[in-house]
Amino acid sequence: NYLVAQRLITHAHGRALLRNHSPPIELGLQNVVEVSKASFNFDIDITSSQSLQESLNRLCRECDDELIVQSVTESLMTPFRPAEYIAAGELDEAEWRHFALNIPYYTHFTSPIRRYPDVIVHRLLQATLDDNVDEFPQNSSEIHAVASHCNGKKMAAKKAQERSDRVFLSLYLKSNPISSALGVCLGVGEKTFTVFVPSLGMSTRVFLEEHEDVFDVNAFEDSNGKRKIVIRPKTNVVPGMQSDDGVEGSSSSSSWKSLDIGVFTKLEVSCFCKAQPPIDVKVMVVGPWKEIWFHCVMNEFC
Repeated sequence: NYLVAQRLITHAHGRALLRNHSPPIELGLQNVVEVSKASFNFDIDITSSQSLQESLNRLCRECDDELIVQSVTESLMTPFRPAEYIAAGELDEAEWRHFALNIPYYTHFTSPIRRYPDVIVHRLLQATLDDNVDEFPQNSSEIHAVASHCNGKKMAAKKAQERSDRVFLSLYLKSNPISSALGVCLGVGEKTFTVFVPSLGMSTRVFLEEHEDVFDVNAFEDSNGKRKIVIRPKTNVVPGMQSDDGVEGSSSSSSWKSLDIGVFTKLEVSCFCKAQPPIDVKVMVVGPWKEIWFHCVMNEFC
C-alpha cells in the first residue's frame, strides 16, 4: 500500500488517490496525559503515534492490572479522527500523512473486490504503467469527489454496524439485566459522565438527572479546573447494595456516605435495556466499587 501510494504520487501526481489520517484532537489527548500523570504518575508521550504506542507498551510492562491498560487505551481512542480517502492534488502535502501508521502517505490497494477506492487505485496504477495518465477519465477534483462519497458510505456502514451491535446488546440485557458490574469513569461533563464497562466492552454516557431520586448530586470544577462529581445516597438503602447479612437493599453500618467521581474512578454500576425508545443500553450508578480505589492500585506499579 505504501509503495503503490508512492508510485501514484510520482507518476499520477494530483490524481493519486490516498488514504490519510489526521492527528487526533490535541486537547482530548492532552486531557488523558494530564489525568494519567495526576492519577497514577504515568507519563504518556503523544508526540507521534510511535511514541504513543511505546508509552502504552511501557504501561503494559509496568502495570499488572489489565483494566488500567484497557481504560487508558479507551480514553486515548476517543480523540482520534477517522482515516479518509483523498485526492493528492486537492490537499497540501502535509495533509497526506497517515498518523496511525506514522508514514508520509498511504493508500488502499489490496482489496478491489470489496472497496471501490482500491478499484480506482488499480486503474491509476495501470495508467502509470502504460504511461497514459493524461488520458485517465477523471481529474484530481473528480477523484476527490468520489473519495468523499466513499468516506461518507464507509462512515455510514461503520455507524450501522455499531448501532446493530448496540441493539443486540440492549436486547440481551432486556432479558438478562446486570445488577452489578465494574465501571470506570473516562470523562466528566456538566450533567453527564462517560463510563467504560469492561465486561461489556462498551462506553456509554450516564445522566446525573436520572439519579436524583436516589442520590444528592453535586457537579463542580476543582481548584485545578477539572470537573468532578460528588454523589451521596439520600438514605442508607441504595438499590444494588447488600448488608452484611446478604440482604439486598438493607441498611448497613458500613454503607458508603459519599463518592467522588473523577476520571479513572471505579464504580459499581447496573446495566439494562432502556424502557423508552430508541432502544439502547442504560447504565446506572450503584455506588463505589468494592475493591480498593484505582489510584491505589496504580501506586503499586507506577
